[in-house]
Amino acid sequence: MQFAVGDIVQLRYGGGPRMTVEKVTTSNGNTWVTCVWGQQNECHNYFAAEMVQKLGSARAPQRSGLVASLWERVAFWRERQAP
Repeated sequence: MQFAVGDIVQLRYGGGPRMTVEKVTTSNGNTWVTCVWGQQNECHNYFAAEMVQKLGSARAPQRSGLVASLWERVAFWRERQAP
């Protein structure tokens, strides 16, 4: 799976918090995804791409596959309403 900066991801096994992709790098044929989370993105870590699953994008709710959560839809709406 391809990841891009701004994608919303979660650990594939075990769930955990929803995280935002901050950086994607490839090293020796392995893809690594650096993620941030927390109220002010104070938490960060990197994961092998196989360890995370894409839930959506920070730019727009995911329209195919799983239905975007209510919080993602509200956050997207508020972002659109900002002056």
